[in-house]
Order: sequence, then C-alpha cells, then structure tokens
Amino acid sequence: MTCTTARAAVLALVLAGCESFDKPPATLEARKPPAATAPAESEPTRSAAVDQPRVAEQLSRIAAELGELQNAVAKLIASSRLQDDQLSYLRRRVEELEALNRSRQAPVPSGFAPPAPGAPPTPPPTPLASATTTPAADLYRAGVQKLQAKDLDAAILIFYDLIATYPDNPLREGAQFLVGDIFYNQRDFRGALAEFEALIAAVPRGEKVPDALLKIGLCHRDLGDAARAKRTWERVVKDYPASVAARQARVLLRN
Repeated sequence: MTCTTARAAVLALVLAGCESFDKPPATLEARKPPAATAPAESEPTRSAAVDQPRVAEQLSRIAAELGELQNAVAKLIASSRLQDDQLSYLRRRVEELEALNRSRQAPVPSGFAPPAPGAPPTPPPTPLASATTTPAADLYRAGVQKLQAKDLDAAILIFYDLIATYPDNPLREGAQFLVGDIFYNQRDFRGALAEFEALIAAVPRGEKVPDALLKIGLCHRDLGDAARAKRTWERVVKDYPASVAARQARVLLRN
C-alpha cells in the first residue's frame, strides 16, 4: 500500500512537470514590444504652423511702430537742438548788449564830486532800439548774407531768431525752409526732416509746402524708407500738380 502510494505521487510530479514545460512563460509574453504605431503630429508643431502668419503680422506692425518712434525721436532731437541754439544765441545777444551798454556809459571826469546823498542815481543809457526790435526782413536778409558767405552756423542762428521772434511773419516760412535745406546739404537727414515737417505744421498752406514735401521725400529716401518717399512724392503730384516740385517729383517717381 505504501509503495503504490509513493508511485502515484511520483507519477503526479512527473505529469505536473511536463505540463509546466508545455506552457510558455508569462515573462516572455510581457517582454514583447508593443506594436509600432504611426507617430502623430505633435500639437506644438501644428500651433507653430498656424501662428506663423500672426507672427509675421506682429513683426510688420512692430517695424511700423519703430519707424514712427524714430521719427518722433528725430523731431525731439531737432526741437532740443533748436532750443539750445536759440539759448546760445540769446546769451550771445545779451553779452553784446551788456558790452554796448558799458561802452556807452561816459566815465566821470576826474575832480568831479560824487552825487549828493539822496540824489536819484543816473539811469543807464537805453540800448539801441534796433538791437532788440530788429524787423523780420532785416533778420532774413542777414541770414541770407551769412548763408551766401558760407557761415552756416551763424545763418542758422539768425533764421532761428526770426522763427522764434516772428512766428506769424511770412518770412518765417522761407527761413525755416532754408534751415532744413542747410541740414539736408550737411547730410543731417533727420534734422532736415524735422524742420520741413515743422514748416508744414506751422504753415500748412504756405508757398513752400510743395518744396518742403519734395524734400521730405528725399529725406525718407536717404534714410532708407523708399516706400514713404514714394507716397510723399505722389502727394506732391496729386495736391500740387502745376508746381515745380510736382515736376521734380514725377522725375523721382520714374527713377
């Protein structure tokens, strides 16, 4: 009985072992790599493709705003320089007047007694009226003479004096145009642009407006903004078709 039981146990063990060999191990099934799937397009890539036109539009708008800021800065620089030049001119004028007053004060002769106590002091001589109330025509003529003599700094100061002292005088327009023209010939295109634009703002219907617009277009061209130069010359041709500036603008537009 015992021997039969032992044999049966051995047979059961042998059968169990064979059954285990027939079954594949679970670990091998787990180690199989998953089936390859087609790579899906990433969300950032699609977003970048969609946002490219929007980025280009933003860059274009930023470039336009930058150009406007550069023009505003140029106007501020020109205005600051105008104020500095006017201040220097006024200081020099004050020094000249003080020197004139000192030279006109007659010295007291030796042996003269000083004025009695309580006597009112002798007032200083009054400066010449022409030194402080020079007519606009005289200033304009003096500025043109300095310009013809190639004394450009002196010409600019005199023209600025006319612009500041007689802003409503008809000669103010010509004076400011000449200042802008001096800056342009000195290749100070931003300074010239500020002067011509200030002329148009102050005298929008003046005789020099077509010429100033023509020069504004030249300033834009020399500053590298060909599109704005073209629009300015087209405005000259449209608004002032019979002017000399319009004929010159047509030539520039064909080039």
